[in-house]
Amino acid sequence: MINIKKQNMERNFGIAAKAIIENEKGKYLILYKSKIEDINPNEIDLPGGRIRFGEDIEESLKREVKEELGINIQIIKPLRVWSFVKGHLHLVGITFLAKYIGGRLRLSKEHTSCKWVDKEEILNGRCPEWIKEEFKVIRVISN
Repeated sequence: MINIKKQNMERNFGIAAKAIIENEKGKYLILYKSKIEDINPNEIDLPGGRIRFGEDIEESLKREVKEELGINIQIIKPLRVWSFVKGHLHLVGITFLAKYIGGRLRLSKEHTSCKWVDKEEILNGRCPEWIKEEFKVIRVISN
């Protein structure tokens, strides 16, 4: 995270990676954030997080998924680049398509629950628009 001070106003910039994880049944993992999260608490989320300085982006994503969920993934390909600004935080990220390859699913304190869902449940359900945008890209790439 880069901190920039200008006229007594701190601005933060970071880079993040998110994963759309598919299991062997063709379902995708979505998470529900806990109320302690600083960005969009109590909302639907995808696994991932901010990259540490000097860390490889794919290794960072694998680490974040392991920390948040206790599982291992194989990264297939990048899907989408995005940017997010909220208050004094500017986050740029890449979402990757990944496959679940093993491990016992367990949640960290960052999330309250998770579930495996069909892509259509995301696209036609009551999900935040940013998550629908992520899944629309999968539709375009896989057709």
